[in-house]
Amino acid sequence: MEENVKTIEEQKQQVEHSACGCGSGGCGSHGEANTQTKEDLPIRFQILREGDRVVEFGSGTGNDVLAAAQMVGPTGKVVGIDMSEKNIQLSRDYSDQLKLNNVEFRHGNVEEVPLAKEFANIVLANCVFNLQENKQKVADEMYRICDHNGLVCISDFVTIHDIPLGLRQDGAELAGCIGGAENLETFMNYFRKTGFQNVEIVEMKKVHLPQDIFEKNLSAEDVEAYKDVNSEKGIFSVTLIGEKPTTCSPETCCCNSDKHKN
Repeated sequence: MEENVKTIEEQKQQVEHSACGCGSGGCGSHGEANTQTKEDLPIRFQILREGDRVVEFGSGTGNDVLAAAQMVGPTGKVVGIDMSEKNIQLSRDYSDQLKLNNVEFRHGNVEEVPLAKEFANIVLANCVFNLQENKQKVADEMYRICDHNGLVCISDFVTIHDIPLGLRQDGAELAGCIGGAENLETFMNYFRKTGFQNVEIVEMKKVHLPQDIFEKNLSAEDVEAYKDVNSEKGIFSVTLIGEKPTTCSPETCCCNSDKHKN
């Protein structure tokens, strides 16, 4: 039994350290301080500027929030939202240890975020969006709390073509957000529909799951296609960025519940 558990843990590490989009702070992890330059950091950190107000949906134990706090400086503020009271307490403990005065952690559901509308300049989510039951409601909440001319930056998994159910289930055992991966256009449309403009994929990488999982669920031909970075078959890690319009109109107002009804 111990060997099986160890194997699973080793496979999880393989996924987390591949191009899976769950980098620093992904899936609720808490690691050591990052010593990279800003240009080497994930895009979600590169877009931050001193003085920004930032909100992270699904902040886990706070790793990304603490990193973002250093980016925005003492004139900025970073708020982490998480539904786990244990995660919130751990996050507060970490921030207290670092003596950071520009961070806050709030217990809450990301479908009903306990923040006022237009609070944030930047809204972040890393390997969290796919875990949500009502993704459109979560995208709507991101739009509601994002200030005009602000940005949303989401990192998660997508597909271009359907993947076998068994592969999805086995992949979800390694990284839960793989289980909720949807078609790329469907993923982007959640944010377009709620009102974000210039919605773009700014980073896209092929995910390499352990060989035994590929071989269990795919033909030999598909295994090669899923590993080929030039093939559209497979699971992809993406980073999406969208902009909230500078001004409010009936079609873009975050208070208009009918704005994205067909």
